[in-house]
Amino acid sequence: MYIINPDKISNKVKCNKIVAQYFLERNVPLLSIYKNNYYFANTELFKEILGFAPWWVKLMIGSN
Repeated sequence: MYIINPDKISNKVKCNKIVAQYFLERNVPLLSIYKNNYYFANTELFKEILGFAPWWVKLMIGSN
């Protein structure tokens, strides 16, 4: 089950499909999908996985 209106949620991170696939492969729970945007909760788990992520993932997260 996903949140239908992610605009109402604060403390979230928006990703494109390629970056989202990286996090999904590492078992980070998906918060919402809206059009071509994937949203994850900005939790400690997300931050930890992002800390070990390759440079291109960090670059694409920072450009949102």
